[in-house]
Amino acid sequence: MTNFFKAPYGRVVVTSVLPDGEFSNSRSPESRVQIKRRMTGGAILYKRSSDRELLNLRYVVSRMKAIELSQFIAAFQAHEWELVLHDESVWRAKLVGEPIKQSATSKRDSGNAATGDEDTQFDFQFSAIKVS
Repeated sequence: MTNFFKAPYGRVVVTSVLPDGEFSNSRSPESRVQIKRRMTGGAILYKRSSDRELLNLRYVVSRMKAIELSQFIAAFQAHEWELVLHDESVWRAKLVGEPIKQSATSKRDSGNAATGDEDTQFDFQFSAIKVS
């Protein structure tokens, strides 16, 4: 199953198709804990729950796909995206955690230097709400 990044959310203009992510992808609830002190020295904890989650996604793509993805990020970094992940879940997401980590990981033995024989790793962090 592939993953789709669509932007901007609501009126999709561009869609980028990505391969399955790495096994290190994760989801965690985005909640806040605030500690207040009483005058007597006791502590009060306030937890604000939210339907937002932090999505940490890692993709390893070819050099040509990396160029396409870099242009997609540059064009729509300030907008919300629609993410369709490998499990067919749909998310309304906003990029957080600047900058996007991008690093060359390995070389492929394709024999064609023009199209790129280097893999690039992208690490994304999104603040997202599950739509369906």
